[in-house]
Amino acid sequence: MATKTASSLSLSLLTITSLILLSFVLRAQSEVITLTSDTFSDKIKEKDTAWFVKFCVPWCKHCKNLGSLWDDLGKTMEGEDEIEVGEVDCGLDKAVCTKADIHSYPTFKVFYDGEEVAKYQGARDVESMKTFVLEEAEKAAAKALESDKEL
Repeated sequence: MATKTASSLSLSLLTITSLILLSFVLRAQSEVITLTSDTFSDKIKEKDTAWFVKFCVPWCKHCKNLGSLWDDLGKTMEGEDEIEVGEVDCGLDKAVCTKADIHSYPTFKVFYDGEEVAKYQGARDVESMKTFVLEEAEKAAAKALESDKEL
């Protein structure tokens, strides 16, 4: 009987440990949303939401050199309301990239209420990109607020 109880206790501890580890893994995943032909237009049109989108292709040396930068940015931006981080694989969704006027990789653009508001060409580090998207989102929100007042 003691062996059965010890076995049940071990199984319970293993289950609890597994659940704790799983919660850490899920929390560590980035908040980068993959956008496709089916989702791109609807997502970037979300009211009062800025989308910072990376357009890339798997074979691009410069895209590969980014490493985990985009995922790291996604994790950093998790707490920011009204800002989403997305990515489009132009190898799979050429129509999206054509519509977004993408000619080189990687390309980083900010969209607000369905409109392109800025193209990022600065340093390739999380802090610089975060600062850029926060500033552009704030400008776009202020502009949208002014437009709403004029109506």
